[in-house]
Amino acid sequence: MPRIFRPNAYFEEELRLGKLFPRELEARNSVLESSFSVLGSFPDSAKILVHSPPEENWIKYWREKGVQIPKPILLRNLKQSLQKEKEIQLEEWGKISRWNSNNNELEIDPILSDSAKKYGSKLNQNDWNRESNPDFFAYSIRNRGDWEKFLEKEKDNFSPDQRFVFKTEFGFAGSQKFRDVSGLNDLADLFLKVKREPFLIETWVDRTKDFSLLFSAKNGKFKIEEGTILLNDHKGKYSGTWMGEFSEIESYLSEMPESFSKISEFHPNYEGYGSVDSFFYRSKGNEVLRKISEVNFRWTMGCLLLELRRRFPKKGNDLLLFLPKVQNSDPYSRLKTWEKETGWEILPLSTFFSPYRRPNQKNLIWVRLPAHKTQDPWETAKIVSESGTRVLGP
Repeated sequence: MPRIFRPNAYFEEELRLGKLFPRELEARNSVLESSFSVLGSFPDSAKILVHSPPEENWIKYWREKGVQIPKPILLRNLKQSLQKEKEIQLEEWGKISRWNSNNNELEIDPILSDSAKKYGSKLNQNDWNRESNPDFFAYSIRNRGDWEKFLEKEKDNFSPDQRFVFKTEFGFAGSQKFRDVSGLNDLADLFLKVKREPFLIETWVDRTKDFSLLFSAKNGKFKIEEGTILLNDHKGKYSGTWMGEFSEIESYLSEMPESFSKISEFHPNYEGYGSVDSFFYRSKGNEVLRKISEVNFRWTMGCLLLELRRRFPKKGNDLLLFLPKVQNSDPYSRLKTWEKETGWEILPLSTFFSPYRRPNQKNLIWVRLPAHKTQDPWETAKIVSESGTRVLGP
């Protein structure tokens, strides 16, 4: 029985749209496809399903690092590749589909889809999470009635300088919208009347640091795997992940076991990788940890980095970082120069160009750094980002 891994980074969009493979997100998904192709270089790994073949110069760069990138299964060749298979072992970034051997196609699995919608919904998670975090301002808005109840309950607490965060029920990190009191009704109308989408509304808080707890679940047992630092901007837009030695990660993990134990009660039948997003914020002069901001019942970038560290063991700190599109024709030679200048190990997890030689809008770089207990992840990530932008620029 062949093992196939589908890196569907657009998992939430598939849930929202009710269909697989949204074409407008193929280019964005290529980052995960190439990243999992690196993991697929090990003999016991699943074959990777991709929209397009990876760039030859990218494959060459990895070959020079001693890593042979295996040939993926192209989506357009899926039927031909698996036409004789009655059953496959399908693994996904986010579990939503199944293999139909009658027509040799992937299709949405109603049971997996319903489960993913139920437990992945930001609204359902908020309803559950409010029981343990009743003081955090967050409301699930599913219809006009919910909105009217929210306004009636909170209107006397509104202040002119207060800001609010609107999040869609399913959506990418960093896609939230911000409004002050004067713009609340207009944005609510956009969601409820025009888009006809439920949403979550939270009061804006002064976030200081973002963390993520990685976990795995099997046969009803949930296990903490690792802690990471999420590198987000002040609006929560994701730019990278830090994993390695740092005392604040250990301090964060020490505060999480009690809250983590409740997740198995919320979704006891889940199996696979997942993560808990958390953040510190300022409140009345103190730093407060919101232990469960969101639970991802799927792979995450942190889970990807964890597996990379396991497959390529090396002492030190690891950084996944998104950099903007390249402005020169030979970024791979510049990566080698960058390595020599810094002493870091630089590994491109995504290709720099599409099959048509168009530069990709974003590039995922894996940087392996020496271990320094005094190293500040946020400052280091800034240095690496600025250095990488300079090296890969004009």
